Amino acid sequence: MRFGLTAGSGLATAVLVLIGACGDEVSEPEGARGQGPEKPVCELVRQVDLQQIFVNRLAPDGDTRSSMDRCTLNDAESEEAFVQYELHPYKEDLRVEVERLERELGEDINPRFVQGIGDEAVWTDVGLFVNRSGRTLQVKPMQDDQDRAAYQELARLLLTRLEDG
Repeated sequence: MRFGLTAGSGLATAVLVLIGACGDEVSEPEGARGQGPEKPVCELVRQVDLQQIFVNRLAPDGDTRSSMDRCTLNDAESEEAFVQYELHPYKEDLRVEVERLERELGEDINPRFVQGIGDEAVWTDVGLFVNRSGRTLQVKPMQDDQDRAAYQELARLLLTRLEDG
C-alpha cells in the first residue's frame, strides 16, 4: 500500500503515528515555550498572500476557521480542499520520526529532506514537516499534482508569522 495524498484514513493514521504515537515528545527550546498562536492559524495568512503563492483563490474551511492548530484551505471555485497546515508538538529529530513511522507501518513514505526551510524539513507522502523555533509544522497538499515550491513558500511564511506573533 502506498500513501497517497488523498488516502483518507491511511493518511490520517500515518500523520497521527508520525506526530503523536511514534515517539516521545521532546521539550521545546527555552525561548519557544508558551508561544502558541494568539489567534486562529487560518488568520496567519491573508488572501493576498495565498494568491501570490498559489494563484488560486483559497478560503478557510468552516470546520477549521477558528482552530488554533489546524487550517484547511479550500479552492474557492471548486470548494475542494486544496492545502492543510497544522501545528504539532515539537519533534527534535524528524529523520528519527520518519524512520520510526516507516518501520511501524512497514511502508516507505518516501522521505526527502530539503534545505532552506526551518531548522530541519522533510517531504513525505503525508506532507512537508518543518521544525523551527520549537515548533513542528506540517503543510499537506490535498492534490497530488501540485508544485512543491509553493508549499515550501507557504511553510516559510507561516513560520515567520508564528514567530512574529
